[in-house]
Amino acid sequence: MSDAVKQLKQKQRATFLTQRRARTATELRDADYSIAHHAASWRALGSAKRVACYLSLPAEPGTKALLELLNERGIEVIVPISNADRTMDWAIYDGNVKQGILGIAQPTGEPLGPDALDSCSIAFIPALAVDHSGRRLGRGAGYYDRALVDFVGITCAIVFEEELVPEVPYEKHDRPVNVALTPGGVFRIL
Repeated sequence: MSDAVKQLKQKQRATFLTQRRARTATELRDADYSIAHHAASWRALGSAKRVACYLSLPAEPGTKALLELLNERGIEVIVPISNADRTMDWAIYDGNVKQGILGIAQPTGEPLGPDALDSCSIAFIPALAVDHSGRRLGRGAGYYDRALVDFVGITCAIVFEEELVPEVPYEKHDRPVNVALTPGGVFRIL
């Protein structure tokens, strides 16, 4: 990674994280419900049998209402388990969680293996920003970039509206997304 790209990524991460931390609990709750509302009308979700989704952190665009929607529709959801070697495993989400190695909530179910992601038609993934070309700015550890290398389903990053930007810094290993889901709607990447 070039130093210039690395520094630009770090600067943008800091900016987006600061903006997220400034949101009120009411704004975050409203965003959570709006995200689920827009997902409910997304055609691709109508035919899904199994999807991957993450358990959102407190300042992230929420996935709680989305997980409830998926459950109500009878769509099986797998959620990530972070491993110490910066890879991910997956487990079926049943509402029960525990604290994982990074202090992030993870499912209590039996690990399904890293290849479980291949059984999903959609992967809802976190991002700090997504640009108009589908390039995603993550938190920098590369977990999702590694997990999505061979994924052929639809990748959908969940962000706030102002995190849909014209351009984010990227590198060859960064995995793009097909769709961005925000409290304002579903945006297909061109």
